[in-house]
Amino acid sequence: MRKHTPPVPSTPFMNVRDAARATGLSEYYLRKELAKGTIPHLKSGRCIMINVPALLVQLGVPQK
Repeated sequence: MRKHTPPVPSTPFMNVRDAARATGLSEYYLRKELAKGTIPHLKSGRCIMINVPALLVQLGVPQK
């Protein structure tokens, strides 16, 4: 049986909602880890942009 590999996003930085959809992780989990500082991200004012490819590498998801 083949394992499901999530697609690599077309843009490296996504907001929390889009990153949750792209990775399959919940928004709650992403926000909790953002507060801890364990997820690679940029913050400008109230806007948080998650570096999704770096997050997938951090989680150990194989890349194509």
